[in-house]
Amino acid sequence: MELICEKYKEKMKRDAAICRHPTEYCKFRSACIIHFISKDKQDLENEIAEASEDEPQTLKNDAE
Repeated sequence: MELICEKYKEKMKRDAAICRHPTEYCKFRSACIIHFISKDKQDLENEIAEASEDEPQTLKNDAE
């Protein structure tokens, strides 16, 4: 599936969809599927990072 940024008329594949101008004003953002996909990807990355931080660190026991 190919998506189009309405503001910049950029085409991108769904797998590579990311808002390339997230800090700029965009009148299309409230209905932009690229923005929502980007947000979902970022949220997922944050969850993974938090989960890896919560895992206890295991120490290796070296046998002598």
